[in-house]
Amino acid sequence: MKERDARVWRDQALTACCMAAAAEGDPLLSSARRAAVLMDCLAVLRAAHRPDRAAQIGMGEFRHGLRGPLGALLPPVPGTADRRFDALHLFDKHGLVRDAVQDLCREHLVPHVALERHWPWARVRAEQEERRLYEILRRLPPEDYRRARALLAEYPAGPVRQLSRAWDQLWMRFDFFEAVSDWPWCHLDGWWYPCPICHWPMRVAQHAATIDVRCEAHAARGVHYRRTSGPAGLGPPELVGTGKKATPVRGLPASTEHLALTRPVWRYGALPTLLELDLRDQVQDLPHVTVEMYPGELRPDEYDLHITVAVPGRRTQRFRVDAKAWESVDALADALLERQPPPYPLTILLPDHQDHERHYLAARLRGRRITVTTLNRLVKRIKTACGVSR
Repeated sequence: MKERDARVWRDQALTACCMAAAAEGDPLLSSARRAAVLMDCLAVLRAAHRPDRAAQIGMGEFRHGLRGPLGALLPPVPGTADRRFDALHLFDKHGLVRDAVQDLCREHLVPHVALERHWPWARVRAEQEERRLYEILRRLPPEDYRRARALLAEYPAGPVRQLSRAWDQLWMRFDFFEAVSDWPWCHLDGWWYPCPICHWPMRVAQHAATIDVRCEAHAARGVHYRRTSGPAGLGPPELVGTGKKATPVRGLPASTEHLALTRPVWRYGALPTLLELDLRDQVQDLPHVTVEMYPGELRPDEYDLHITVAVPGRRTQRFRVDAKAWESVDALADALLERQPPPYPLTILLPDHQDHERHYLAARLRGRRITVTTLNRLVKRIKTACGVSR
């Protein structure tokens, strides 16, 4: 068995598990439809295993396995010690489907006709929307390109009048917004709450008598809240912060007049841009440092920042930085390996909460002149390079 084929089968199994978990955790799905989805997902999972192991996986074991570490369900990859997803849990401690399941589904997607019948393809085949976004961006003049990238991060959601005013002439060129009213997962008594960091709708999760509101991308940094127990009023329910980054937020009407970027564009367009802007803001005023945003031919699939540290009497250091906000660094590694190796040293920038995964990604990309780091680590490295101790 070739290792690449085994990885494809493992991705297929992971996709099936993610889809099955989403069906299990969807309260709006009828029992008959849920059963049909689970049967198809089980068939896909079995097909990814050796015949002897496939015969042992029944529906009971499948549903039980979805609630625990996935190692019991996923096929191994011969010739490698990689067991990255063996400890992965698709449900949180309250029994709710983890926010990242949709992103894992997209990033490890292996198309399958049986799944296509039961899963809205637009929710899964997000790569097409991401590519369409970049094709539109590439056709823009340089200044409009830079402005559009910044707007993705600064105005990813809000009242339609505010968005159209901010995007101005670019507004009619982008159709990547959807009505928040169509997203019940972010509604709380008819209101939605923007994350104080990325400004995208936060997810509302209820378990027992408690209602939590959290940002899917920034919960790890402390952006999570809880609804107060006070009586319901005419305005939006009040939230109390339960994390260190939970600054006060106010609810907005979950109406057709409030729009938000589609999830793939937010995940793979807005979040990396936020990371890039954060890096720029932290280093651009340092001595001997020059930061160029979206340099060269403005190819989004190459790199986004060119940082130069030119200290007199020392060797000039250059950092070509490509920010990534994938949920799965395993899928990210596969995507990067499909590219031609860069003709220059490249730095892949991850969010700080993925610091523990940088060594794995670096090992997968060994021999490609690629360094993998996180925001805090890169800022410290640049400060050291220009002689700033803090």
